[in-house]
Amino acid sequence: MTETYVNTNLLNEASSERPALAWFSLSAGKICLGGKPTDESYQKLKSLGVTHLATVQTGEEQAPVIRDKAHAAGLAWLWVPFTSPGASSSTDDVHLHQYLHELSQMLQEGASIYLHCDGTGHRCSLLFYALCHYCRLPSNSAYSALHSFGHGAANHLPRADLSWAASLGHEAPKA
Repeated sequence: MTETYVNTNLLNEASSERPALAWFSLSAGKICLGGKPTDESYQKLKSLGVTHLATVQTGEEQAPVIRDKAHAAGLAWLWVPFTSPGASSSTDDVHLHQYLHELSQMLQEGASIYLHCDGTGHRCSLLFYALCHYCRLPSNSAYSALHSFGHGAANHLPRADLSWAASLGHEAPKA
């Protein structure tokens, strides 16, 4: 398994010798983490095999604009409006449980998901970690997978946030 946190500027540098996306296989599908797509990157993402774009941002962060550009490029789109673990309520957790189920279902159906938030990768890293736990990966495997995305994807996440994400994944009901 080869995984990388993708800076969307790298998408324009892809070649047959060095693909711009590296995937983490989960269920029958695959997932990668990346930065917020640029106007030029939507078609490139599609040409690199992305079938679904999952946006971990709020409406104030132009999620509806991302949706429209994803659909225009022929990508399925999932919005995960999530700000931070500290801002989470029990109602928010119920919604996040549903998003974990939807992402898991997409992966079971063979989707290739580009999961992104802002330039920090904090929220999409936490959601990925929660998704790994939802899919019953052990914590050490989920943490190793998160570490393999590079760019300090795991190193900059507070332990409390990782614990919250693991709990979120474990507590989410399986539909």
